[in-house]
Amino acid sequence: MPELSPSRLSGLLRWIGGALVLVLALELMAVLSANAWGEEAFSQLVVDTLIKASPMALVGLLLMLMGSRLDQPQRQRSPLRWTVFGVGIALALSLLVSVPVTIGGNAILQKQSDQAVEQKQMELNRATAESNNPQLIEALVAQLRQAGQLDPNLSDEQASAQAKRFIDGRLGQLKQQVQQSERARSLTLGQRRFNGTGMALLLALATAAVALGAIL
Repeated sequence: MPELSPSRLSGLLRWIGGALVLVLALELMAVLSANAWGEEAFSQLVVDTLIKASPMALVGLLLMLMGSRLDQPQRQRSPLRWTVFGVGIALALSLLVSVPVTIGGNAILQKQSDQAVEQKQMELNRATAESNNPQLIEALVAQLRQAGQLDPNLSDEQASAQAKRFIDGRLGQLKQQVQQSERARSLTLGQRRFNGTGMALLLALATAAVALGAIL
């Protein structure tokens, strides 16, 4: 197998790095083509696409910088290094701008999640208050008997007790739904904070460091 010369390795690194950066540009162009800035969902989609594809672009900038240093180790500020600097600074600034957008999106998502949990909690509270209503139990007994779900030989007290167990089972299901909604809210918001806002900040710092390293 022939050895890979430094010049060929440098060219390969530059080509792969440029391709990775170009992939980020193409993904953003595909999203931006919708041109729906007035919608919050569109802004969040743009930011999410930027954050998810930025690690790949960061690797691409590193490869381009490595290729440049390998090909021209003595020249500190070649055109390629200025390109890495310009693209890196632009990407870092874009990531910094995305931080308040993700924070705003998190606030909207938390409000929607809180409303969903509150709705489930209200249903549970209403069902709990109605579970001790004698008229509700009598109506449920009549409904169950009409549906054939109660033994016709049961006394009124036995039928009421079975109807009460039916109501308790329903309350248990509602409690589980409330707990599931709370867990889903915590999980979703946690992922958004760490995988969105936190990652954007880290990527912005890392990309800025690579950009400055290209000309220093």
